[in-house]
Parts: sequence; structure tokens; C-alpha cells
Amino acid sequence: MIPTLIAFDLDDTLYKERDFVMSGYSAIARHLAEVHEAFDYQEMMHIMVHAPVNPFDSLDEYLTNRSVQQSIEHEYDIPWMVATYRNHFPDIKADDAIEIIRQLIARGYRVGLITDGRCSTQTNKIKALGLDQYIAEENISISEAVGGEKYTPVAFERMMSLNADIERFIYVGDNPMKDFLWPNRLGWTTIQLLDNGRNVHSQMVAVPSSDYEPQH
Repeated sequence: MIPTLIAFDLDDTLYKERDFVMSGYSAIARHLAEVHEAFDYQEMMHIMVHAPVNPFDSLDEYLTNRSVQQSIEHEYDIPWMVATYRNHFPDIKADDAIEIIRQLIARGYRVGLITDGRCSTQTNKIKALGLDQYIAEENISISEAVGGEKYTPVAFERMMSLNADIERFIYVGDNPMKDFLWPNRLGWTTIQLLDNGRNVHSQMVAVPSSDYEPQH
């Protein structure tokens, strides 16, 4: 077999990003519900899920109104909500992705991960999914850590330089606006995992040029 590395995107590829969103909302609502009984968990979840624009703006308005009504003093502002959302340890599952990765490793493939995002947020996702047990740390690329998002070649060139013995590179992602451009240009094989209806970002978009499109 040709020495091959298969790198995966994370969000909406190895798990559904909507599950992380709901987990973040739940972490915020659960903490606030413990602060005072006037802050109702179900009401707060409903407000964030159905917010017309920004979920944290809507929740802040709810907290302000309830605090006035109940004469409650609290320090839970929007920056706190954002930090809690980004840094919580998420309740997410990889479904069958772990088993697929285990099978690939057993068949002799090397596995990597290339994802955009903040180190704390993405690392918590990786650990929650158990991916750190199967993917070597040096083959996990988070944009904040490597200094370049997938709009740039940085992460893909880094993966290639760290695996100089590999002859074929494959990238599996979901988002045609940023996942396939640079691996295509660098000679990788690119594969798009089709949306099952729960992806955050639509795949029905007009890409700027054909090299944004997956090969498979």
C-alpha cells in the first residue's frame, strides 16, 4: 500500500457542530439555574435556541428582566456567556467516526486532524470525542495553534512536512468554502462528507472556482 495519511476536518465531519452549540447553551443555562431559581433552565434554553439574532443578547435581556422582577443581583454578562460557551467541556459524540478511524489505523493508514478554531474549544471537543486516543498530537492541527486557518496553506503544508515519509495525502471535510481549496492545490485527494440535514454551514453554495470543489 502507498504510504497514506488521511486527515479529517472536525466540525460537521467527525461529529455534528449543532450538538456542540446545544451543549454550550446547556452549560450556560445549567449554571445560571443553579444561581437562582428565578432563572429557569428550560426557558433559557428556549430563548437561546430561538433567538432572532444573537442568543446571548436575548439571554442577557431575559436575565436583566428577571433580576429586576426578583430584585436579584448577578454578574453573568455576555462576555461570561461567551467564555463559558467556548471553554466548557462539551457533551458530544463521534457516532461511528471513532470506529472508522480505528479501522483505518488497523489497515495501515496514518490519521490526522485539521480544524479551524480556538485551542481551548477545539481541544475540549477532541478530548470529549476521544480522538486524542487515536491521533498523534503532532498530527492534530488547530488553526490558532499553527497560525493559519484553512483559507491558507499553513496547516496542510505543516502536515506534509511533519509526515515526509507519506506519499499520498487525503482530506475529508464538509465545507466547500474552505475545506478543499488548499489540499486540492497541494496535490491531495479531497473527499466531501455530504450533509445529512444537520450541518451548520450549507453545502449549497456558489464557490469562487473549481479548485474549491471536492474531488469525491
